[in-house]
Amino acid sequence: MKRSLVDYDSGSGSESECESSLDGPEASSTNIPSQLKRRRNGDIGTQATPSAPAPAPAPAPAPTSVAPLDRSSDTHTIPPKPAPRSRSSLPPISDRLNDLYPSNTRTTVTDDPSLHQGRQRQVPHIPGNWPSHVYIDWDPSSADRELLSSLVDKLQTEVAAATQRYPDLEGVKISTALRDPELPVDKPLHISLSAPITLTSKNKDAFLDHLTTTLRSHGVRPFVVDFSGGVDWYRSEESTRSFLVLRVREVQDTGTIADSSPNPQLTTLTQLCNKVVKAYGQPPLYDSQDMGCRFHVTIAWTHARPSESLKQLTDSIFDDCKTMYSESISVRDQLRTGSSFRVETVKVKIGNYVTRFELRDKGIALPVKTA
Repeated sequence: MKRSLVDYDSGSGSESECESSLDGPEASSTNIPSQLKRRRNGDIGTQATPSAPAPAPAPAPAPTSVAPLDRSSDTHTIPPKPAPRSRSSLPPISDRLNDLYPSNTRTTVTDDPSLHQGRQRQVPHIPGNWPSHVYIDWDPSSADRELLSSLVDKLQTEVAAATQRYPDLEGVKISTALRDPELPVDKPLHISLSAPITLTSKNKDAFLDHLTTTLRSHGVRPFVVDFSGGVDWYRSEESTRSFLVLRVREVQDTGTIADSSPNPQLTTLTQLCNKVVKAYGQPPLYDSQDMGCRFHVTIAWTHARPSESLKQLTDSIFDDCKTMYSESISVRDQLRTGSSFRVETVKVKIGNYVTRFELRDKGIALPVKTA
């Protein structure tokens, strides 16, 4: 019996709300690369067949003695001892696993917020349409994820306990964007390069070809970003949620922050994406003069509007110097100086299919489709 696929969503959590299901009419199945399939039984733990029957076991030695090594047969006997921890012989998990399972299995075509933490689709699902998104993945290191998770957990606890001091926090619930709400798995985070867009079965392939040509014609090379832009609560006019975000800033080759033109590479990529999505009648992202200042990664969200009390409480947690790393460096400074990642790939998700554009020193390479 076939089992339904489980979503390891790239998780938007941003104002684009792209974590709404991105299934398409042709996205009911996913081909898993052979290297990710379970090894055949005959390939695991197999041993060479001995050429002669094994010798009869020697008598058990005295408890205080160890039988000498029988060098003629390359065998020896040692007293019983606790079994060592087993080491998995399985290969490491592919960095493309999240591309193989980008969306939840669809159980209904109607919008039922109770199935996904009260979230509502910005764009209603219509059979034959393909919800799509252009973005950059960030899979935090174990240290970064531990730090961010502890902060979100602390914020959840503080908000629940502060209702006496701050009545406007009554009923406010903070949800994490770092973990799946139903499964004990971590979720990759991302930087959006497009708003949530909707393609059709007729134009989705043409859109991908158009975007490929556009990105390749403007060779954007790999670059590094950090989170020196600070922490902020954000809510767009069309959104039903508020988002706790880390503001992204590009780091120049000299190690300095891009001040003259904030996030020039991210701005270029988004402008190119906007040019293509407009040609297909879709809304652009950050189509304003302050585009360079608006790139971010979402780590938590709430249905409530961000009140001054919530902002003050958030600032007090991120300015706290008693962290797991140091008692003299605040969380805000740790994120500013110790957390960064190299952007080498742009991803396009159309329905349940993810295409990767590798950024190279000589420009964007040919796309690689994961299906």
